Amino acid sequence: MQLTSRQRAFLEKLFDVYYSHRQPIHYTALARALGVANSTAYEMLKLLEGKGYVSSEYHLPDNHVGPGRSMVLFRPTMKTLRLFRHLAGRDMKHKKWESIKEKVLGRLAAEGLPGDEELLADLVAAIPESEDSLSYCGRVVAASLVSIRSQLLSRIQELSIFRDMDSADATSLDTLGLLPGFALGLSCALRDNSSWLSRLAEYVKRYQGYLRQMDEEARTRLLHFSREVMAALRFP
Repeated sequence: MQLTSRQRAFLEKLFDVYYSHRQPIHYTALARALGVANSTAYEMLKLLEGKGYVSSEYHLPDNHVGPGRSMVLFRPTMKTLRLFRHLAGRDMKHKKWESIKEKVLGRLAAEGLPGDEELLADLVAAIPESEDSLSYCGRVVAASLVSIRSQLLSRIQELSIFRDMDSADATSLDTLGLLPGFALGLSCALRDNSSWLSRLAEYVKRYQGYLRQMDEEARTRLLHFSREVMAALRFP
């Protein structure tokens, strides 16, 4: 079952408080941490327990002697731990992706309108160093667009393949799959025997596989990156 933003906020605070004390906590402690009523905290914890994110247990107060009323304490479950590990991993991937984007776009901006072999060779050489599929595909896209830009220059405005990348619809997303092949085909047609060309050709098959496996969010990020590269290269 999906969590609402409010439920996730409660769960995050429970996670923080629990791991700061390393022991189950009373719902009043969570209420104080969140600045809400005790009853609100208790009801939310019971709801989260029903979804499998929280477990409860009963304890007698410390130093208690004789019969008495036990109190209910709560702790996050392994389901919660897996959730936050997943979110932390996703955040880390996002930071790595933003770092790669910044490096590639910074290099292109420094080059102006690149057309030299060294830049293309460097872009292609970095592809196998990628740690995830989005970074890999992003580098393939950048190398492909640099190759196309350096060879076609002003004729780019005549090609519909780039006009199809103006929106995040199915057509523009499909264009991402065609882009490296177009760059390779163009280079072959112009009888370009550059050293980077054969290496890029080796990487395209994996690129296509990664692209097919990507979720919509990752594919949209890649499409936005392609537009940023095109802007840096001053595509018409």
